[in-house]
Order: sequence, then structure tokens, then C-alpha cells
Amino acid sequence: MTISNLQNEYTDKGTDSEPFERIEKAASESQAGEIWGKFLEIFKLNVSELKFKTWFKPIKAKSFNNNTLIILVPSADFYDIIISRFGELVSKAKKLIIGEEASLIYEIDETINEKLISPPEENEEGSFLNNSPRVYDLPVKNKFSNNNDSFRNDRLQSMYRPALFLKTEYTFENFVKGKNNEFATAAAFSISNRPGAQYNPLLIYGGVGLGKTHLVQAIGNHIKSNSPASNIMYTSGPEFTTSFVQSIRTNKTHDFERFYKSLDILIVDDIQFLQGKSSTQEIFFQIFNSLYQIKKQIVLSCDKPPHQLEALEERLITRFQWGLTVDIQPPDLETRIAILMKKCEAENVIIDYEILEFIALNIKDNIRSLEGCLKNIIFESEMYRTPISLDMAKRSVVKYGYSRNRKLNLDISTIITEVSKFYDIDESLLRLKSKRQEIVLARHTAMYLCKELTDCSLQTIGAHFGGRNHATVIHACKCIEDNIINEPSFAEKIENLKENLLTS
Repeated sequence: MTISNLQNEYTDKGTDSEPFERIEKAASESQAGEIWGKFLEIFKLNVSELKFKTWFKPIKAKSFNNNTLIILVPSADFYDIIISRFGELVSKAKKLIIGEEASLIYEIDETINEKLISPPEENEEGSFLNNSPRVYDLPVKNKFSNNNDSFRNDRLQSMYRPALFLKTEYTFENFVKGKNNEFATAAAFSISNRPGAQYNPLLIYGGVGLGKTHLVQAIGNHIKSNSPASNIMYTSGPEFTTSFVQSIRTNKTHDFERFYKSLDILIVDDIQFLQGKSSTQEIFFQIFNSLYQIKKQIVLSCDKPPHQLEALEERLITRFQWGLTVDIQPPDLETRIAILMKKCEAENVIIDYEILEFIALNIKDNIRSLEGCLKNIIFESEMYRTPISLDMAKRSVVKYGYSRNRKLNLDISTIITEVSKFYDIDESLLRLKSKRQEIVLARHTAMYLCKELTDCSLQTIGAHFGGRNHATVIHACKCIEDNIINEPSFAEKIENLKENLLTS
């Protein structure tokens, strides 16, 4: 019997469930400790022993629930150093151990020993300037500190901003301006210089990975640098909803509302996640009205224009349209290349223009994928200690570059030809009704790739294979999908085929 079943049984009998909540908490803590131990193993392999002992050993695991790992750090400054120096390493470890969709939340626990040892300084040759490390005390932030990219120690702050921060690298200087975003950039820069005076609210909308998050955070960072005393809050639609639900559970909705109404700047990313959540929309409506009336700046981002948000109350949609609504379009080729060059500059690497152009030509609709592809190439180059090449870029593009635009470059005949070469079978055999195992496998593979890599209908695909119907194509795709799941070597063959097709 599971813990939850046991708890339900005792609850039904009127027995106090508190002991079982303690059991669940203990289980969560134990699992969190095991998971964090795996993180530490990766960190130990990728940083020096001194850095490991200084910056990772003091971190403690608190709990792991709902695909969310909560860890404890000694102070806000400690968190800042972890993110600025080791953020990418932590992100890669998280993706490897608990998955990209999982959450990693930092919380401050001042009881953790804050006597930290910094790594000794190095000279240009890489040797240490002195043999003894420096020891210093990290300051603890006062409650209601105005540093928005760090935790506040106030209890309200720990409740209502558990995970999201302004990233220091998200600035206007680092944002690549192009025709696709020039109007949105101008509006964002304007309100960051005069918050609350005009364009309130500012709503920026556009597809996934086009730079909305960068731009809204750039507003917050610019205001913070000009007015350090400003009380700035950056959150997301899902995070806002989660915090509000938590306030209901703890009977602190009044504190929640009071906290948000005390802000000078409210930035909410992905506001579309409020759709269908009536109670959350109600509280956000009250907060919005209060901030708007006292001319506090509100900045929102969304994946579509306000009038297309079907499950959002009309009164909210109307208010979102009170200010200025601007969009960000997918970047053109020149802008995509400029983004890659800017990223290379930030990473301090030099990559041939031909390689950057190849990446930009093959990844068109998503800046996040564009940057992810580049990071993958840099990481592979560093891991295997080999120069960055076009072949390396081709392999990375296969992972990040599947898009609607890319599919249009392929046709069914090309796929049939490539599959025939791969299996060393004559093309004509794929169109016959042969039941020879090797021909059936090749035909199924070709059908599967046609479905994956083209926009052709199932009927059209079937017509190219001897006039077969859509049901036959569905069956072929199902067979290949099963083989991919059950046979890693077969999955690798399919990936190789895709790579050949998409990079030829």
C-alpha cells in the first residue's frame, strides 16, 4: 500500500493525517538528496576541487515534488555567483538528470554556514598568484531589498518569487535589433526611460523563442540600473498562478495582493497562461487596476494578440489593450546571423562566417533554437578538443533545426532515393507489393520519413508507394516508431538518415 493510499484510509477513518505528511516529507527529502548527489557528481567532474568545495558543497537539497527540485543556498549573493559563474553547467546537469521540463528552485537558508572560500586568482599563464585562498563573509540582504535578480529574505518574497529573476545578460545592449523587432524594441526602450508615463501597459506578443523574454527583462534591468530603489517584480503566468494558489492554501491572499500592489514595476511573462483560471484572473484584475491607477508600469508578454486569447475575461483583454500592443516577428537571415555573431562574441569564440550562415539558413523561426544549436557546437568542440567545422554544424542543425520551412525543401522522391541507397535496394522495389522483410522495412522507413519531413498528406505519401492508402502509411509509421523505441541501434540509423536528408 502506498503512502498516499494509507493516508487516505486513515483520513476516511477520521485519523489525524499529520504523521503521514511527515512520512511524505521525509521521502521527498531523501529523494531530493539522492538527486542532488547526482548533480554534485557532474559538478565534481567539470570544475576544480577548490571551486567544487567553495560553491557547490554548501548547497543542500530540500525536497523533490511535482518534478520540482528545491535546493537551499546560504544567501542571495551566493545565488548570484552560482548563476553568473556556473549557470550553464547547472542547466546542463538539470537537463541530464531531471529533464529540461523540470524545475530547479533556489531558496535561501541563512543557517547554512556562510564562511565561503573563494578560488585563488590566476595570472595570464594560468598559475595561481598565491597559494592560500581568500576567505570572506557574504553579506545578507536586508528584507525588501531592491535587487530584483536576487532573493529577498522577507517571507512574502520567498513565497511570491521562488524561482524567477531578471537575468543580468538580458539587456538592450545584448538584444539584436532587426526589422522583425524594431518597433517592439523602440517601445520597450521608451517606457524603460519613463515608466508609467506612457504606453501602460506595454504588451509584447510573438511566437516561441523570438526574444520576448529578453526584451521584457531588458526593461526591468534598465529601470533597475537607472532607479535602484524601484521595486521591480518579474514573474510568469504559471509562476503567478502557482504563488496565488499557495497563498490560498496558507490563508494569505490578502498578503499576496498587498505585496503585488506595492510594486513599482510589474513584468509578467507568458500572460496567456492565465486563460481558463477565473480566480487567478480576478486577483490579477484587482492588482492591474491598482497599479494602473497610481501610474505604476505594467509590462506583459504573450504568444498571440490579446483579442485571440479565448479563455481570458473580456475586461482583462480590454485593459491589456489600454496601452501599447506590439509584436515580434521571426528574424530575417541577416538578423539571425547577427544574433549568432553576438552570441559568439559573448562566448569568446570565433566561428567561420560560412558555418554561421549555414545555421541561420536552416533554423529560421526560433532564436532559442538558433542559440541552442550554436551552444551545442561549442560544447562538442570543447568536449572533443576539435575545431568547429561545417560537419559539426550539420549534426547540430539536425537536432535543433526541424521546422516547417525546412520540411518544404524535401520531396518524397528525394526521400525514396536516399532510403534506397541507405538500404542498398533498388527504388522500384519500394513501390512494389513485395513482402520480403528487407524491402518492407525500407518501404516503412521511407513512408515514416515522408510523414516526418514533408508536409504531404498520408494519401499523397501512399500514392508514391504503389498507390497504397492512408491506413497502410499509418501502419508503416507505427512499425517504425515501435522499432525506434525498442531498438536504440535502429533509432540511430533513422537519425543518420534524417541527417543525410536535411543536410545534403
